[in-house]
Amino acid sequence: MRLTVIGSGTSEPQPETPASGILVETGTFGLLVDCGQGVVRELLRIRDPRELDAIVVGHMHADHYIGLISLRYLLPWNGTSERLVVYLPPDGRARIRELASAISERPEFFEDAFSIIEYDPDERLAVGDMTISFIPGQHYIPAWGFSISDTDGHRVVISGDTGPNDGLVEVARGSDALVIEATLASPADDDPQRGHLTSDEALAVATRAGVPKTILVHYPAELRDRIDMACARVPGAIAGQSGMIVEIEPLTAAPAPTTRPATAAVPVRGGEPTAARPIR
Repeated sequence: MRLTVIGSGTSEPQPETPASGILVETGTFGLLVDCGQGVVRELLRIRDPRELDAIVVGHMHADHYIGLISLRYLLPWNGTSERLVVYLPPDGRARIRELASAISERPEFFEDAFSIIEYDPDERLAVGDMTISFIPGQHYIPAWGFSISDTDGHRVVISGDTGPNDGLVEVARGSDALVIEATLASPADDDPQRGHLTSDEALAVATRAGVPKTILVHYPAELRDRIDMACARVPGAIAGQSGMIVEIEPLTAAPAPTTRPATAAVPVRGGEPTAARPIR
């Protein structure tokens, strides 16, 4: 399994990095976790985003999914029969239709190219050779993080947007790596009902969970020096940067995404009903 930080920024645009986007790959499958602004353009340097196997979005704040617009415009205008699977939170399909209307496109604009599937956060998903479990976040709207494991037993945890969250500590125990947000300079910068973490709070989660590798993301560029100093005090911790690769286990084969010819008449990848296979 391999992680690549595509974007480590926040909702505030910055030249150093796109917003939220983490690529998780095995030898046979490529999963993009979140697709914020600038992620698709940056991903083009690493892997053709049209050849991803799936995308999963943790919550419907723009810096975690608005890049789907850019990706849609890379795909055939009238859609394709072999659609990229996009897993959205509950009510995500209605939101994506509203987005189509907001950008003056037909209501089915996204669904003509994406197989939109709303996940049930109370169930696990089998996607390719990965299994995804959902972690409830402490945020301003319903939000989820992810525990992603492969068939070889490797597991990574991605926090998504969250305030202080004891449940995240419990899920992260025993994982190979933790990708965790570190948005704030101070807890005083947050709302009374917390929705983000400071770097010290993020690293405290990693320390309590005992994870060997910690990657801090979702931070504004002006906090980078502070985050670097905080990470220097915690073994295995580092500030995530766009393009950073974290090997969980070296891949035995290069990822082999399925190419989507623009005119091929082939079934939806895996079929919509089976693309999200619940595991109780």
